[in-house]
Amino acid sequence: MATLVLLMGQTPVSYAAEDGLPESRYTATTTLFSDLTHTRYEDDNNTRAGAGINGDVGAAFTSGPHSLNGRYGASLETARSSVGRSNDDNFWLRGSSSYNYFEPGSRFDFNAGHTIRSVRNDTGFAVDNFDYDTQNAVSAGAGVNFYPGDLTTFRVSGQGGKTWEEGDVPDGESVSANATLTRQVSELSSVFLMATRAWEEQEDTNDITIDSASVGLQSMLEDGSFNLSTGLSRAESNGFENEAIIGSLERIWVTDLANTRFSYDRSQSSTLLDLALGPISGPSFEDEFSIRYQGVTVRDQVTLSHRSSRFCDLCTVSVVAQVAKDEEVATSDEIWEYLAGLGVGFEVSDLKTLDVDYRWEADALEERGQIDDEIHRFSVTYRHRLTELASWGTSFETAVTRGVTDEEEYRAKVFVTLGWDGMESAW
Repeated sequence: MATLVLLMGQTPVSYAAEDGLPESRYTATTTLFSDLTHTRYEDDNNTRAGAGINGDVGAAFTSGPHSLNGRYGASLETARSSVGRSNDDNFWLRGSSSYNYFEPGSRFDFNAGHTIRSVRNDTGFAVDNFDYDTQNAVSAGAGVNFYPGDLTTFRVSGQGGKTWEEGDVPDGESVSANATLTRQVSELSSVFLMATRAWEEQEDTNDITIDSASVGLQSMLEDGSFNLSTGLSRAESNGFENEAIIGSLERIWVTDLANTRFSYDRSQSSTLLDLALGPISGPSFEDEFSIRYQGVTVRDQVTLSHRSSRFCDLCTVSVVAQVAKDEEVATSDEIWEYLAGLGVGFEVSDLKTLDVDYRWEADALEERGQIDDEIHRFSVTYRHRLTELASWGTSFETAVTRGVTDEEEYRAKVFVTLGWDGMESAW
């Protein structure tokens, strides 16, 4: 007989079923909010009062080899300006869903998914919450597994994807084929050899083909994991051909009180392939995406993140730092991207939490040491749980851009949230 556990906030809400029975989780939340925003752009000052509602519903179901996970939401906001500009009324959708059929040791697996999200098509930083387009992406794929030995697996798979968006952005289609040979060399380690071919087709542009092959090691350790790979990638289109060395290195340390991750990744891909064939995951319900249409790029990225509760009994500290270089294959143009963030969460009491977050992002468009565009974001959020089903809170946020645009935004917000949140996914 299933039992229902009902808690407020981000604590999982789930049906705990007996072994062998289907398991399900769900979420249903609604937030009412009112805010006051002051924006300063050069000599132009604007104060805007707004109110709105947002909410989301979702469910996750697992039964044997079948799993279905979906979550969708909507936001409706209206704002009135103090300087006589046109009033801003905003409605947008976001969410994703995915279906997977996978059973360990079986010959066949299948997946399909859909994502809808807000995107920006410019390469600069912006603080205007009303300036975005809505993009849809669907993806589906299947794989066949062969077991030539007790320790060896050979997998052949294919994946197809399609994207479409508002406005004049052309639709795109992508297909990839993959073959992977995996050999277990110890109880916790395995090596693999992988080859992939991907095709991209977009309206009014040249078709692109990317071939890649790599060899790697995956190992679980007592304190985390270690992964390593290296290989070659070749991109071809009517206008160019390019070969690049690719590879990755990842080390994760896990303890009872901390989690640390260091990674380096070098890859050759395209924006459309990343969007259509990448993992189907839920977009953030608070942040908007920034997408850069650069065609085929070779990307080097180094990331270091750390999350710890060692510093005090009632707080959690999160730190992230990232440096990346994108080189556009067709033109050899380079963009350096920088990111740094610090977050501290305080559990003031069983019913009260306080979160303080700072995030800095920057671009260097010509020289890696010369920042051409940057944005600073700082927020403080207080939340008070009233009952198992309701909470209220307030937040203060600032966003400052420097470089391509000089703009400042200050926002105070009060909100009330009703409902359950029991999805175990990174939304």
